[in-house]
Amino acid sequence: GQRTADRLIEALAPRVRALVERAVADAPGPALVAFPELWALPLLATGGGAADALRGGLGSAVGALARRRAWRWLAATVRDRRRPWRAVYADLAVDAYRIWVDAFAEAARATGATLAAGTGFFPTVAYEAARGWHVADPRPTNLALLVGPGGRVVARASKVHLTAGLESRVGLARGRVEDLPVVATPVGRVALAVCLDGWYHHVLERLDGAGAQILVQPSANDAAWERPWPPDPTVREGDAWLRRGLAAGLVGRQHLRYGVNPMLVGDLAPLAPRGRSTVVARRAADDEASGPPDGLPAGVLAIAPEADAEAVVVADVAHPDDA
Repeated sequence: GQRTADRLIEALAPRVRALVERAVADAPGPALVAFPELWALPLLATGGGAADALRGGLGSAVGALARRRAWRWLAATVRDRRRPWRAVYADLAVDAYRIWVDAFAEAARATGATLAAGTGFFPTVAYEAARGWHVADPRPTNLALLVGPGGRVVARASKVHLTAGLESRVGLARGRVEDLPVVATPVGRVALAVCLDGWYHHVLERLDGAGAQILVQPSANDAAWERPWPPDPTVREGDAWLRRGLAAGLVGRQHLRYGVNPMLVGDLAPLAPRGRSTVVARRAADDEASGPPDGLPAGVLAIAPEADAEAVVVADVAHPDDA
């Protein structure tokens, strides 16, 4: 309820603000700070009153919520038998969304930064004066938010290409490429492409053609960084991300100049995401394609030192309008 959400916002907001302040500490001008995919997913359990159960992983938290809200979820499921997950998201979304947005709004106002606030599994939560906070559209998506320096959400982007694992099993709807936003911000025109979307060149084509200068690709890769990459076992997972991912996707683009790929790390059973967050820059099509095999690929400006530890990755670059 309202009191619980207010208390959780008070607890989360200082943590988010501290992370943002750490990231922008030496910024000489407008700053963009990006958080990874699924960053906000545990808030569904937190807002639903199952924060303690998260220590046992996502499955444990969902089980605890199911026991506490069984009758509510059962009634909602009866009303929509074909989509039982919608009952779960709709029941939990409003408080969790408020916690998410308010924490990042406070950090944005305090620092003046533009914040890509990660993603979570949410239906469309809306505020309207007569109804207050409510679920306006029950279809859940893997939703990314962009928060402006004034503390307001300035864009929402729903993931278009869902992965075959968790996302395909928990009732998510797909976003549409044509709905992905491009937003003018103090750091330039920013677009969001959640994880797998950033690997699809037709997504990059759409955003580049719409004038995006900076692409934020929040990611959560549930795989070991050193494993053989399934599509091509001669390549390691990490090398595929660095050499065939966003840096390669920006080659030769017209407007897209920079890419930011924050990657989730941690352990939240059944997930154990790994990855090295990067900031990359566009290179020309005739530049060296891959860089030295024992070094960073061409176009990588900054990278996290490890694949399994939290890091703040910083790159000081020219404004896209001046570059």
